[in-house]
Amino acid sequence: MAVFGYRVTDREGRVTEGVVEAPGEMSARDRLREMGYLPIRVWPASAPPGKIAGPGARSLSARGARRDLLPFLQGLTTLLRAGIPLDRSLEMLGDLFRAQAMGSVANSLLRDVRAGQSLADAMRKVPGSPFSRFTVQMVSAGQATGRLEDALEQAYQFLERSRDFRSTLLGSLLYPAILLVASILSIVLLVVYVVPRFAVVFSSSGVLLPLPTRILLAVSAFFREYGLVFLVAFVLAYLFFSAALRRPEARRAWDRAKLGWPLVGSVLTAIETSRVMRSFSSLLSGGVPILPAFVIAREVSGNLAIRDGMEAARSRVQSGAKVARALAETTPFPEMALQMIAVGEETGRLEAMLESVADTYEGTARRRLRNFLTVLEPAVILGMGLLVGFIVFAMFLAIFRMNEVPF
Repeated sequence: MAVFGYRVTDREGRVTEGVVEAPGEMSARDRLREMGYLPIRVWPASAPPGKIAGPGARSLSARGARRDLLPFLQGLTTLLRAGIPLDRSLEMLGDLFRAQAMGSVANSLLRDVRAGQSLADAMRKVPGSPFSRFTVQMVSAGQATGRLEDALEQAYQFLERSRDFRSTLLGSLLYPAILLVASILSIVLLVVYVVPRFAVVFSSSGVLLPLPTRILLAVSAFFREYGLVFLVAFVLAYLFFSAALRRPEARRAWDRAKLGWPLVGSVLTAIETSRVMRSFSSLLSGGVPILPAFVIAREVSGNLAIRDGMEAARSRVQSGAKVARALAETTPFPEMALQMIAVGEETGRLEAMLESVADTYEGTARRRLRNFLTVLEPAVILGMGLLVGFIVFAMFLAIFRMNEVPF
């Protein structure tokens, strides 16, 4: 079996690079197509295309390195499974990614590994490292247990699934966000620019305007007079709120409150449950001891209330408590998730049950988000329709009154 480098596009049109093991170039292309990719170019990994960039050709870009992290981990796993030594694998990946920031990362890892350091220690030392603490700990445990390839593959699968889940959530929110912004801008345009033009005509007619029209003109005049003040006040309030959330106490209270919001709170709870439990499962499956796994899994969550709960649970587990009981006493995770974890502990299948919890609540998050958007989108459309309808109704009432047409 030979190792081939590839450049492909995925189903979403994104270009990515990596390596694949196959008997020949055509087999490599066929395998990439089976994986859902459209091959752009495939070449022997020992001779990647392109001119070698000089040492000063580009500087290390942390953002670019993070973008290429998944192909890098996938490539390193493939090369190691093919029996290629670690240093040679890093050298090949350095050549393969020479045109990207990840090439500098691979070369940095190669230097440290050849100097006698472990891969995990080398990852920690990379300037602006794209490797999270989760990835480094997985690699460290994999090296300690002699299962580096498995640890890298688990880290890759976790990060890929997390990225895809995040992309799905953001994609689901994109249309409602655009709809909401467009609605607000349309209303502002009507009230601030269109209505005042009619106001000039109405005031010159000397007719007593209907009540809805007077209300609309008063609102329009108010926003024209104080709109800038409101905008400045809104920006200042946002900056003040953002600054307040930098204080741990305020951020903790805010994060705890979010989990209790109607509709949104259940979605956030399901998302956090899925993220933390999948991380926890991957760490334990990769050989990380349970107490360090608690510390690292808590960092996956962006919610301080959950982080605090995980830390408190770790302390209780350290004192001899069961994982499920400790989590039940300290965290806001759903009761069903805690019951599943308890069953996993009793049957000796904690890692598998944590993965099942993650899968269950990822599906729950998707379903609840879909239900929330099912309510939100019609509500935005209805709200905009009512406001625009009121504006049009008020304008026509005034026009009819001016022409003395009974309504």
